[in-house]
Amino acid sequence: MAIKSLDMTQEEAAIKLNTSRQSLSQWFKYEVLSEDILQNVKTNLNIDLNIGDSFRDTSNPSINSDRKGVPYYDIDFVGGFDLVFNGGQVNPAFYIDFLPFNDADYWVNVSGKSMGPLIAHGDLVALKKVDSWQEFLLEGEIYAVITNNGFRTIKMIGAGKDDEHYTLIPYNKGADYANQSIPKKVITHVFRVKGAIKKFF
Repeated sequence: MAIKSLDMTQEEAAIKLNTSRQSLSQWFKYEVLSEDILQNVKTNLNIDLNIGDSFRDTSNPSINSDRKGVPYYDIDFVGGFDLVFNGGQVNPAFYIDFLPFNDADYWVNVSGKSMGPLIAHGDLVALKKVDSWQEFLLEGEIYAVITNNGFRTIKMIGAGKDDEHYTLIPYNKGADYANQSIPKKVITHVFRVKGAIKKFF
């Protein structure tokens, strides 16, 4: 990635981008970045990630009904994903064929602003079920979480106050969004957020 070729440390780049080193590390992991992040990098580091940089995938997703790609359910993760996951009578609206995320299990809609601008209200997210999350979950990654009382959220997961908890971390650092402790025992399902894209249809 172009940022890695600069003559500065990750900490120095993070300061110039007005973000944390942890957030910058997260950006390196994503295949598609929000327009806000792209503009921030262009303005503060004079790097246009839209031009010939492997960090941003320039291929275009396509939709089809031929089962090519990953099923897209026209529902919101927070408001109705249980209908899909629990075997309800919900069929995919179509399939999204987008090579970077074709190993996902589902595409669904996102509502809310707690993960903005990285994942914005109205974006689509590709989810991959994590089967053995009780044994190991990589902290600092973004996950979709379902609890035993029907709570569903998409957040970064960090270490908890003890071995029995995780911390749900919003990307949005606004005053309305704060870290929240969650007991591991209430979590029923975890999905890794493979990536997010703007709604293109």
